[in-house]
Amino acid sequence: MNRNVAAKLETQSSPCGCNRLFLWSSPMKSKLTLTDLILVSVVASVGFSLLLPVVLRQRAANRNIQCSNNLAMLGLAMHNYHAAYNQLPPGLGGTVGGEDDTCNQGRLSPLVTLSPFLEQQALWEKIANPYVSPKTGKRFPPMGPAPWFDSTEYTPWASAFATLRCPDDMQTKPEVPEQETIVVTTLAMPELPPGAIDPATFCNYVFSYGDGTYLMGEKIDQKNAESMRRVQAGMRGAFSGNQRKRFRDFLDGLSNTIGMSETITPDENDAKESHIAQGIKGLSLNPSLCLKTRDGDHADWWEVRRGSRWADGALAISGFQTVLPPNSPTCLSDLGMEDPIASASSRHADGVHALMMDGRTVFVRDSIDTGDLSQPGVSIGSEYTRPGSRSPYGVWGAMGSRAAREVLASPITNNASIEEVVREQRNPDQAAAAEERWTTWTDHDGEHRLKAKLNRIIERETVELEDSKGILHRVPLNTLSDRHIIMAVMMYERELESKAASKSE
Repeated sequence: MNRNVAAKLETQSSPCGCNRLFLWSSPMKSKLTLTDLILVSVVASVGFSLLLPVVLRQRAANRNIQCSNNLAMLGLAMHNYHAAYNQLPPGLGGTVGGEDDTCNQGRLSPLVTLSPFLEQQALWEKIANPYVSPKTGKRFPPMGPAPWFDSTEYTPWASAFATLRCPDDMQTKPEVPEQETIVVTTLAMPELPPGAIDPATFCNYVFSYGDGTYLMGEKIDQKNAESMRRVQAGMRGAFSGNQRKRFRDFLDGLSNTIGMSETITPDENDAKESHIAQGIKGLSLNPSLCLKTRDGDHADWWEVRRGSRWADGALAISGFQTVLPPNSPTCLSDLGMEDPIASASSRHADGVHALMMDGRTVFVRDSIDTGDLSQPGVSIGSEYTRPGSRSPYGVWGAMGSRAAREVLASPITNNASIEEVVREQRNPDQAAAAEERWTTWTDHDGEHRLKAKLNRIIERETVELEDSKGILHRVPLNTLSDRHIIMAVMMYERELESKAASKSE
C-alpha cells in the first residue's frame, strides 16, 4: 500500500460524513511530549497543594474531637462516682503519717479514685492493694507511696492511660538526645537516663479550683478555725484541697460551673509553656503579675512542671483557677506551692476545652472576659475581695464559682468566647480495629505487663513488640504467658495472610 492510499484510509469518511481516525495511526502520535509531562506535573502539584491543607485540618479536627471526648469520659466517671458515693472525690486525698515510701502524704489526685470508673480496674487493684516492686522487691502499702516517688519502682505512677492524654499534646517524648531505636529483651521498661522526664506519668486534664487566689493549694485543716473560714470564703470551685463536695453544693447549677480543663505537659524542646514561675510576691493580690513571666525570661522556675504527675493532686500540677485567661502562664507566690495562680492551657489554636459539671464539653477562647486581673480574689482579710461577692474575673471567673449567684446566659454558648463541642460518635468497627493493634502483654510469671503492638515474630522464637515510646521489646516467645503466646502467633499469621491477599490482588 503506497503512502497516498494509507493517507486516504487514515482519513476515510464515515457514513455520517465525518472523518474517522483509524487505530493504526502512527504510534508517534500517541507519545507524551515534554509539554504534556510538565502540564501533568503542574496539575498534580496544584491538586496536592489544595488537598494537603484539607487533610491537615481534618487531622487537627479529629485530634480536637478526641481531646473533648476524653473530657466527656472524665465527666461521666465523676457522675458515676457521685452516684456510687453521693459525693465527688476531693482535690487532695490519701494516706498520711509516714515517710514518702510508706504513705502518699495525702496528695493523690481525684484521677486515682476515678480510675475504676474509667475502665482501669486492673490499675486500681494495683494501687488499692499492697504492691511489690518488680524492680527491687520492695513492698508498698495500699494506696501507694507519695506520687513523686520513683515511678520505675512503683509502676502504677507510670501508668497514665490513654484517656488522660490529649492527642494534640502527644508529640511529647522523653527529654533525651536523639539516638537510635532502643531495643530491650524484656517486657519491663528500660530506665530513663538521669534527668529525663517520663511521659508515662503525664496527664493533660486538670481540675477546677474556682476563682480564688489566696492559698488555694493548701491542705485544709478542719481543726483550724481560720483555715475553715478561708475555705468557706475563697474555695468556691468544684474542687478544693482535701474537701469533698456534693452536687447539691452547686447552687449556681452544674451547667454553669466548670469542672475540668486542659494543661500542656513538658515537651522535648524544653518549652516554657509547662514551666511554673515561682517566688512572685503579692501574686494573690494582683494575679496579673504572673503574665509578666510569659516571655520565659523569669529567673526562678519551679523544678516540677504542669501535668507531669497524673497521680499528684497538687493544684500547681493538676489543677487550674478561672482567673488568668486560657493559655496564660502558671506561677507560685513567695509562699510556695500552696499559693499558686494556675492557668488552663493547650496546644489547640486560640483556646482550651473545658468540662462543665453537667457533663457537657465547651471550647473556651483565650479572649474570654476575665474582668480586672489586677484585683485580688475573694478571701478573708480587708485586702481581698469581700466573701460572697461576684467574681472580679468576669465570665471566666463566674464559670469557676459554684455558689456565688452567678448564673450565666442560657445557653452558655451565647457567649462568643464559649463554643459547645458536639461529640463525635466513633465507628465501633474502626475503634475495635484501632484498639486491636495495642495489647497488654504479660510474661508467664505475671511479673511484667506492657501495652504494645506486635511487629513480627523472628525465626519462630522471638516476638518483637513496640511500645508507645517506640522502644522495641524483643522477648523470647516462650517467656510470655500461654494466652499471649497463642495470641501472638494468631495475630502474626493473620497479618501475614492479609499481606499475601493484598499482594495477590
